[in-house]
Amino acid sequence: MLTLKRSLNILPLLSLAALLLAGPARAADDFTEGLAAFNKGEYTLAADHFAAAAEARPDDALSLAWLGLVQLRDGRNEEAVATLIKALEIDPKMPEVHLNLANAYWELGNTKETVEHYQQAIFLQPHYVLPHYNLGTVYLALGDLDRALGEFSVTVELDPNNAPAHNNLAVCLERAGKLDDAVQAYEKAVSLDERNESFRLNLALTLRAGGRPEEAAKQLSRLAAANSKDPSVYFNLGAIRYDRGEHEAAAEALRRAIALDPGHAAAHYNLGLCEGQLGMRDQAKESFRKAVAGDPDLANAQINLGVMELDDGNTAAAVEHFATALNSEPTSYTAAFNLGLAYVELGNDEDALRVWSALADRQPADAPVHEALASTYFRLHRYDDAKREYRALLDLRPRDIEANNKLGIIYEEFGQFDEAMAAYRAALAIDSKYAPTRNNLGVLYERQGKLPEARAEYRAALDADPELEDARRNLERLHVGE
Repeated sequence: MLTLKRSLNILPLLSLAALLLAGPARAADDFTEGLAAFNKGEYTLAADHFAAAAEARPDDALSLAWLGLVQLRDGRNEEAVATLIKALEIDPKMPEVHLNLANAYWELGNTKETVEHYQQAIFLQPHYVLPHYNLGTVYLALGDLDRALGEFSVTVELDPNNAPAHNNLAVCLERAGKLDDAVQAYEKAVSLDERNESFRLNLALTLRAGGRPEEAAKQLSRLAAANSKDPSVYFNLGAIRYDRGEHEAAAEALRRAIALDPGHAAAHYNLGLCEGQLGMRDQAKESFRKAVAGDPDLANAQINLGVMELDDGNTAAAVEHFATALNSEPTSYTAAFNLGLAYVELGNDEDALRVWSALADRQPADAPVHEALASTYFRLHRYDDAKREYRALLDLRPRDIEANNKLGIIYEEFGQFDEAMAAYRAALAIDSKYAPTRNNLGVLYERQGKLPEARAEYRAALDADPELEDARRNLERLHVGE
């Protein structure tokens, strides 16, 4: 099964610096020089001027506000916090300062203060877009979908052309399981900013998740036609094409993903699946090898590689791959079952029984694992254990002819002839011409001294399967004894 990769570019960065109003006109002093330097992008010089202005006028909240803004843009977050707090001590009713202080706290990992100052900015200026957007982004990052949804809804109401807000609103809706509403919000974001690849990719993935793969493919194809440099575009396009049975086209898309990201383990794995469908076995095996080299915990790749190694007779290597897959995904049925098969191939029956027994404990209604346990116990002449597993198997598959046949053999070994007869009769009720059971029933009759009945069963076995040597030898022995 293909592993789909969600876009990681869902949340645009917080708006970390809102420009403040310059305030009343001033003479040509450090403050105005600071503004001029800031507008030119000369932030170090701007900081020097704003610091000088604040020193000259300690009660000037605006100079401190601009100094804190410059410090914030420069990544000096602790200094920015201290400076902006001083500004608010002078004038606590400056929403832009609360916004920037919240941004600084966010950078420092102080979520509580971040939320409080965004909320204060909103309280002071309810129609101020940025604190609503930033607060929504914080709530989304914290997993609080309801509050995030509320803030982004307000943001797009206040600023209908805010494409990132529509995108983040869509993220909230998608995570809430409202895929149709999410699609509409993503479509709005795309319409506002058609060149934003992340918005279109999110739209495509949501369309696919909502069972609309053809529409998703159209969006991804547009990105591919524009020579997107995002490997997720080609990875997901390959997944859709694979699902449609377009294995060559899927392989082409996945190779483009790998060209952009050679270490993309999931893309190598999916390419291996495509190559397997195309009959390119050697290439598929190499792709699976690259997948596990890039991500050893990619269990499906480990399993597929293990199966191929087992088919090639490289049993020890197969065991290693299956064991690694099981370590990555301890509940993987496929990894556990195949690991047991590989252990048997190595002659390590006890480890096979250990793995299968654990699997049977987790999935007691799984017939194949009981069958594997039963046949292994039977081969090892551990008949009590084999009988238990064959009974469990017959509870699940009452018409399993070989389980009835083997159960009859076990009963016969224990001298329980009536039970053996019943098991053989149950097998023959499923297929009256099943040669092994006819032969076994003949042996049972012979052990009971019922030679005519034994002879008839041996002949019936040979009529059903002339190549069954056990029945031929048994019939010849009876003739010699006459």
